Amino acid sequence: MSDFNALQRSYRATDGWVHLKVETDEEWRRLRDTLGEAALADHMWDHHERHPADGEAYRPEFQLQVEDDPRFATAELRLQNAAELSTVITEALRNRTQKEWVDLFEARRVPHEIKTPAGA
Repeated sequence: MSDFNALQRSYRATDGWVHLKVETDEEWRRLRDTLGEAALADHMWDHHERHPADGEAYRPEFQLQVEDDPRFATAELRLQNAAELSTVITEALRNRTQKEWVDLFEARRVPHEIKTPAGA
């Protein structure tokens, strides 16, 4: 099992960093649902729009796979597949601003905080 936890780290939004502090299965479900809803909204609005920060095309397949992905079904599996889960979350969070994520996470009670990683 990996010591790396994808649900206890900082992720880059378009204009800042958000640190996830997800510990329980219920918190995971709230995060998962929030990422899925945000991805669906982005996809329905304009899935061909390019990401303003780095010019890469929006890739909804990363966010939309989370809910039914067996690699993330339990806490143990999320730890075993932390690198893959981190990739999914990275792809999701880079498509919105720090404030947009904070607003969504606060509304849905996803544990988080604003962070500036060392050296950033």
